This record gives sequence, structure tokens and C-alpha cells, in this order.
Amino acid sequence: MDARKDRVQPVRLSKNFFPLDIHKSMFINDLTITVPAYYVKSWGNDILDTHNKDNYKWEIDLNYESPRGKLEKNKKFKAILSLSFAKNRSKESSYRIKWDKEFAVQLAKDYPKSFVRALEFHIGDEHYKKLKFTEFDVGGFKEQLQVKISWDTTKPIVVFKEFFRVRDESQDFPMVYNELSSYLIADYLLSDENEIARRIQISDWKPRSQLNKELNENNIYILFNREKKEFYIGETKKSLSQRYPRGQKHHSFEDWNEFIVIQLPTGTSDQTRILIERVLISSFSIFFSNKLNNEKKIFNDISGIMLMNKKK
Repeated sequence: MDARKDRVQPVRLSKNFFPLDIHKSMFINDLTITVPAYYVKSWGNDILDTHNKDNYKWEIDLNYESPRGKLEKNKKFKAILSLSFAKNRSKESSYRIKWDKEFAVQLAKDYPKSFVRALEFHIGDEHYKKLKFTEFDVGGFKEQLQVKISWDTTKPIVVFKEFFRVRDESQDFPMVYNELSSYLIADYLLSDENEIARRIQISDWKPRSQLNKELNENNIYILFNREKKEFYIGETKKSLSQRYPRGQKHHSFEDWNEFIVIQLPTGTSDQTRILIERVLISSFSIFFSNKLNNEKKIFNDISGIMLMNKKK
């Protein structure tokens, strides 16, 4: 009997699939997995004998089935299945599937616990080496996918889907994982060090009720009333939850119900942040109706949208 509680799928593997522990190399740097040798042997000699130095790499559509409970539809991602010819390694143990950052981002969104575990092990590399820890000594149960590779004549067909995923309510810090995931993905999956230094991170539009969850500091932000088509541009050194604490009214545009946060790169100075805000206000005032004095718009009307800032 399987001892893991709060499973979200049957214990048994689907027919012709193999289990795959979700690990760091699937998110960071390598973006690859090795196909188990026993599974490769199951393809049979009729397939394997056709693979050689003239036929060793295949561009594939990776068919990805979203985990149970996720609203996203199933997707396809580009990947490569290849056979290497390393010395002292058998042919059956030399098949790899490699993908790009798009699929790594999808996995990070759908399996945030595994992604955070991978980051912890990546960031604490030297610390965990001294402890002689493996990646799976960090963070409790390991989540798993199941994978099927079949051959349609000479073309491989690959399917990835859920095997074991920890329920959100059973994770140690599910709200933290979800709130921070977009920032972590941007930093560790989409950028090198130089890109991180200049990258801005833009949140989704969120309801005002979620304002108290905004903990990131050094931001440009936009407040919006979608029904009235009114918006306000602001800047703050603090987090937005500190800038607008509950129960306090201290804003010239109080009638807003949505917001978006633009987090500036680490090291952005106060002067630079304020300059960015002023540039945005001046730029938007050229196009939209506004409450600024003596501003002349290029267009008389753009869908009735109003910039609510009263000063630059």
C-alpha cells in the first residue's frame, strides 16, 4: 500500500508509462531527462536497430497533460529526443529528452513545491554538499510525473502527465509558493545574471482585496477602476501592502478596485524609480484625458479612459 497521503491520482502507473521524479535539472540549467535503460529496451530491436550516427536525433512535440484540478488545457511543447554515443555507456542508457524554458516554466507553475525544492538545493549547493544531502533530502515527499514514449514508424510520440502531486492544502507553505512563483520563475528560468539585473517583473491584474499580500518593495504600480475607465500611476519604495494599509484613506484616487505591480530590478535607486513614474505619467497624459493642468492630448478621446494623477 502506498504510504503517501493526499494523493491526487491513482497509485498505479498508466500502461506503457515510466515514473519520473521531478528534479532540479528539469527546471534549471540542463532542462533534460535521461530515459531509463529498461524502458528503452521495451521499444524492441526493430526500433533500436534503426538508431545510429545517421539517425540519432528527433524533433518532437511533447504532449503535456495538466495535473488534476488545474484549469489549463493540455499543451504541446517543442523538445528533442536524442541518442548520445558516450564511451563506457550502453546504447540503451544514452537516450535524452531536452526541452526549452517554455516547458520548464509550465512545470514550475504546475509543481511549485518541486520547483521551490529545486531552487533551495540549487542556491544551497555548497551547504548541502557538506551535509552529503541529495536533492530529495530537502523538502519532504518528491513529486512525480509519468512519461510514455512510443514510436509511430520512425517518429517518437511523447506524453508527460501527473503521477504524484502534493495537494496545495497539504504543502508546507502553499500560499507562499503561489505568490512568489512568478518572481522565482522569472529570475531562475528566464534570465542569466546580467538579465536579472535589468529585468522588470509585472504581476497580473489583481483585485483590491489581495493588496495585503503584496510584499515586494521598490515598485511602480497602477490602480484601476475598470468600470469607470480611470487609472492612477504611482511609485513606492515600500511594498504596496505598506503603502496602502487597510482602514486608512490617504489617496487622491480612492475609487479603485484593481491593481498591477511593476517590480523594478534590485538596486534601482529612489531617484530612478521616481523618474520612471514621472516619465510614465507624462507619456500617458499625452494620449489620455487627465487631471493635469495645461496638458494637450494628441487625440480627443481614447475610449473615455481617464488618467487620475493630479501632478507629475
